[in-house]
Amino acid sequence: MSRADVIVVGAGVVGIASALQLRLAGLDVLLLDRDPPASGTSSGNAGALAVSEVLPLAEPGVLRQVPRWLLNPLGPLAVRWRHLPGLMPWLGRFVLASRPSRVAALSRQLGQLLARVNQDYAPLIARCGLEGSWRRHGALALYSDQKALQADLPRWQRRGEQGVRWRRCDQDELARLEPALRAPWQQGVLIPDWSHVDDPYLFSLGLFQQFLREGGRFLQQPVTALCQQHGVASGVTLADGRALSAGQVVVASGVWSDRFARQAGQALPLESERGYHLTLPKAGRPLRHFLLNASESFVILPMADGGLRLAGTVELAHRDAPPDYRRAHLLLDKAQAMLGELGTDGMSAWMGNRPSVPDTVPVIGPSSRLRQLFFACGHGHLGLTLAATTGALLRDHLTGVAAIPPEFWPGRFR
Repeated sequence: MSRADVIVVGAGVVGIASALQLRLAGLDVLLLDRDPPASGTSSGNAGALAVSEVLPLAEPGVLRQVPRWLLNPLGPLAVRWRHLPGLMPWLGRFVLASRPSRVAALSRQLGQLLARVNQDYAPLIARCGLEGSWRRHGALALYSDQKALQADLPRWQRRGEQGVRWRRCDQDELARLEPALRAPWQQGVLIPDWSHVDDPYLFSLGLFQQFLREGGRFLQQPVTALCQQHGVASGVTLADGRALSAGQVVVASGVWSDRFARQAGQALPLESERGYHLTLPKAGRPLRHFLLNASESFVILPMADGGLRLAGTVELAHRDAPPDYRRAHLLLDKAQAMLGELGTDGMSAWMGNRPSVPDTVPVIGPSSRLRQLFFACGHGHLGLTLAATTGALLRDHLTGVAAIPPEFWPGRFR
């Protein structure tokens, strides 16, 4: 294939949105992946543009929680014992990121990214003709009782300090906003700027199809190595032995991005923040809003045609470890306690490897070891949310409009 201005390695939603943003800026872009576009983790996420998630996973006091994670394999956050030795370096960085001063800085960085999500997505969605699947109805964060809500209000106040709009709702208002809710799930917070898409796979595929319509190129081939010449990334090598050249290379390979980082001598502490979901295509319970069960750490996505997706929990384990689908199926009882009996015809379970860095802030920017090499990975549970913004940052950096702030670069890890 002819030389490209930019090669993007990885056709998940982050890679697709980045490739589209770069193509719309006039660059010749070649997108590569071993699998069909959006067929991996991007196909099974919860579909949210989660603009309120400005607090990092590592919060103060997190070290005290580790024993509980180890003892409860079905808890909202679990660590598999057998994988603990390999996870220790990542967990050590995770604990260090939980220092109060560090959490404050990380929250500001996440807030800086999340504040622009809707403005970065809006023109892409319009150009792709996907407005009909973008539901800007807000979300409801729900609690089992007033005591639980009261205990969580300081966290909402910290979100507010980063520009997140939120409002506490009383029982009568929640009943009007979401009549399907059952007692006691009638205490909560409205997040008006939160939005979601009907089906994250079809949405990501719509972005990809627009990339092709704009003249972008896609090749389904495994990438095995970076090509390097005199300290510069000059392209990639494919599994079939071909070498493809480019002016810049962007690695957006999700949890597998660390393989290319090692080739460049770049430190990149990536682990799998494994997420599970159940999809109920015939749930029979239409919802008006995206629901976050704040007390039990899972979410409910209203999908097209009345379906529901129940998603949540974080499992830290090796990316190749077999799934524990009990973590998905336990969500059904929890959802039915909120909404009543749900139809399970055609129900399916899924697990995906979300690429996570210890400080929660995604890695976006140039390598400190190899010139013309860029990374766009480590988004954890914010991949869909930050895909358009990641692409916009890369577009502006590569075209000389504005540099990506160094706090997002991979060089922050040593």
